[in-house]
Amino acid sequence: MIDHLSLGVRDLAGARRFYDAFFAPLGCADAGSTEAELAYGPGGESRQFYLYPVTGDQVQGLGSHVAFAAETRAAVDAAYLAAIANGASSVRAAGPHPDIAPDYYGAIVLDPDGNKLELVAGAMH
Repeated sequence: MIDHLSLGVRDLAGARRFYDAFFAPLGCADAGSTEAELAYGPGGESRQFYLYPVTGDQVQGLGSHVAFAAETRAAVDAAYLAAIANGASSVRAAGPHPDIAPDYYGAIVLDPDGNKLELVAGAMH
């Protein structure tokens, strides 16, 4: 149903460092970024996730929530640790969360711009 997503960031170079590290364990990579925007996709192929610079009074992070699928629990753990090491704040540590769903394994972080990123490996329903 979703073709692509985009989020605004204050520092495009900083976002590149953060998202390169965050996406590596998930099998996603740069998919043709330019000086004006970053683009990521599975295996560095199709562009599905964009980041673009915002300035001034533009608001970023308010209510933004993007969930990324991970192939394994180890990928959730690795992406979570990469995010924290690159300036993210933990909302929900990587691990099982049966309060969400019996087989749910995931994590939630806030990226340096306050965008909420969820990592999921396991059933949501």
